Amino acid sequence: MSSVNISQLATSLLSVPVLAAAGAIVAHVANYNVTAQIEYNTRIFTKAIGKNAIYFYAVYLILSALARDYVIDLAMVQDAGSLVLFPTTIAQSLGYSLFAAGILINLWTLKALGIKNMYNGDSFGFLMDEIVTGGPYQYWNDPQYVGTSFACLGYAIVYQSAAGYALAAIMWVVFQISVKFIEGPHLTRIYANRAKEDAKKTKKE
Repeated sequence: MSSVNISQLATSLLSVPVLAAAGAIVAHVANYNVTAQIEYNTRIFTKAIGKNAIYFYAVYLILSALARDYVIDLAMVQDAGSLVLFPTTIAQSLGYSLFAAGILINLWTLKALGIKNMYNGDSFGFLMDEIVTGGPYQYWNDPQYVGTSFACLGYAIVYQSAAGYALAAIMWVVFQISVKFIEGPHLTRIYANRAKEDAKKTKKE
């Protein structure tokens, strides 16, 4: 383990690539939250593209995530070796294992939810009949965010990057804020509205 120069560390964390990566993390989360709410309230994507709009939207979100990951990777590369906590062999083994675990968790989540519900399908009118409790949901409430954060942390370990560790932490915090204050309330509203509609239909019958 190398000694840490606090001044160099601070300079590294406040560098343009790191700030850009932090911005990319926030922008991606804002992107899928804003577009999901716009679709729910206006059906703009469905009207423009048709019933398969959700699949185009899923591709769009995947590309958005890849763009975010590219910016994060650039920040870690330029900061590689700034915070050496492990011997190189251990760092690579641990980091790549954590990255692989994160990808597998995300694929497991995709299997449990399906493409539509993995990518804001609720906002497109594809509501689920019951809460998913199987698969990764046995262990986490939001496994896709656990998987993505694991993958980011894994690469931070591989690069032994202080910026990488900071970005992994920022990613996790942004996800939690999104779930608590934006995504959670939005989903509650969607399903509450469906319950009201179902109740009206029952009364008419």
